[in-house]
Amino acid sequence: MGKELRAWGRGSLGSLLYRQALGEAVATALAVRDGAPSTGPAPTYAQVQALVDGPGVTCR
Repeated sequence: MGKELRAWGRGSLGSLLYRQALGEAVATALAVRDGAPSTGPAPTYAQVQALVDGPGVTCR
């Protein structure tokens, strides 16, 4: 995934990714509250961990 993002160049996404994630989190919370299914795929815990453990990541 990192290679694909780097291929876009140095363009700024600003807060778009954060705002999009927040919107999806709110939509999912409302769906759960209302007993409806969530809309859209969510990464598995293993997929998220793979992002953290990916090459070049030094957050540990």
